Amino acid sequence: MKIDGFAAQQLFQIQNKAAVEGLNVGELIQGRVLAMENGMLLLRLLDGSSLTAKVPEGFDLLPGTLLTLQIGETAGDQITARIVDSDAPPRQESAAENTLSQIARQLQTFGAKATGDMVSKVLSLLENHPGLDMEKAAFLTANGMESDPAMLATALKLANREFNLAGNLQALSRSLAESLSAADRADVEELLRTLMFRMEMAQAVRELAGRLADVHNGVSREDLALGGGIKLLLTRELLNALEGSLNAYEPLDTEKLFEVLQKALSNLKASKAMPGGGLNIPDEQLKEILHDFIRTTEGIRLKTAEMFRQEKPDVQKILESVFEKAYTRIEDDGASSIDLNDKLETLKEILQLASESARLAGERGSHAIRPVVQELTDALRFFSQVNTYHVFMHIPLVIREQQTIGELYIMKRKPGKGRINPKQFTLFISLHTQNLGLVETFLNASHGCLTIHFRVESQELADFVRAHHKELYEALGKKGYKLAEMKCRVLESEPVNLVSAGKITESVLGMNARFDLRI
Repeated sequence: MKIDGFAAQQLFQIQNKAAVEGLNVGELIQGRVLAMENGMLLLRLLDGSSLTAKVPEGFDLLPGTLLTLQIGETAGDQITARIVDSDAPPRQESAAENTLSQIARQLQTFGAKATGDMVSKVLSLLENHPGLDMEKAAFLTANGMESDPAMLATALKLANREFNLAGNLQALSRSLAESLSAADRADVEELLRTLMFRMEMAQAVRELAGRLADVHNGVSREDLALGGGIKLLLTRELLNALEGSLNAYEPLDTEKLFEVLQKALSNLKASKAMPGGGLNIPDEQLKEILHDFIRTTEGIRLKTAEMFRQEKPDVQKILESVFEKAYTRIEDDGASSIDLNDKLETLKEILQLASESARLAGERGSHAIRPVVQELTDALRFFSQVNTYHVFMHIPLVIREQQTIGELYIMKRKPGKGRINPKQFTLFISLHTQNLGLVETFLNASHGCLTIHFRVESQELADFVRAHHKELYEALGKKGYKLAEMKCRVLESEPVNLVSAGKITESVLGMNARFDLRI
């Protein structure tokens, strides 16, 4: 199909100059369309390289279309080109081109630009790992993990529900208890006492920062979006100021500690880093808060010392107190508040403890500890490297006193900045329950009205859920929500995983909106 007479409408701006390096004005290049989204064209050239170009508004081409482009004059520093010929793809090439187009769309789903280089990385993953599907390969590439074998293995474990953070923590706790119980007492005390004091102090500093943030703001942190940021800033500054000033063995020098804290906070009173132009707390109120913190600090020192007064400390009990901080506890009146930074730091402390314990353990103990430490370390690195979301964290749960273990993922989409609006959000929840089996919940809130779709494992369970819609309606009403629609159907496909949750949530809810949070 020859195209003439529309040069102005056909003028493209070529983005990657390397693809046309060495070509002169008037020369021709050919390639097939891989994808075209948001005014950007991705073209696979016949020599195997790729080209991206900005196209005029309203211009459209089908994936697989063969284009002949003529290099035009530069506009400023931008190389231009126009279409001189276009043809539909041959039948024998349509399948391959369709695959490339699908890869481009998958990358765009995860917020990545579907450049030729990114598409090639996905193709390479698929070729080198036959068991990997396109969706997971695109997820890894979008997050820059395509060349990291450990991240590939971790992603597959998470997506296939083969990774169990709670189970790993339990196994690690048992191995540490066995190894440390047989180790030298002095070494064990130095390791555990120092760790417990450091962890308890970190928690006390976070609570101090929260109290200071409340007084500075004059309102509850839950009602002020800046509260969380101020708390993080205060926590960081206070921890830095206290470093080297405290340890688990020496008696507390209250005057010196007060001076250290007061100096750190005085610097923040005029700091540009503080929202609002500095820390705004009256001096007398600040003194009262700091003296309360100093009393708390002395209590922590005495508490940790008490655990090691007996000749043979209860290592298992001490470890339980350490590992418990990694869990979020769920009771009948709801869940305790979740501080993701707190949980992440706790897990890092536990891994540091395990690494140091492996040196004290014999060959057998070290052999039991190191594989679990490696898997947990890879998981934490994976969570920290996911860049398509603001937050991606895996948190173990303890539900009531039955020691039922659940696992929680929180994944907040990157385009949405700030806090999630409690009246306007989309949510996916997946729970393995003792009596109902797997229950998947898809929920959308709009101006306080909820649409909820459940997926369960049998028709009997679906009937049971529908029969209890009144109780759900009333429970949501007490939380300030109105149940506008509820559906329940039998789960007929594979359970949702961390990669597919966004797409399936949209499909089930029948909406064209990405979810804000996954649990």
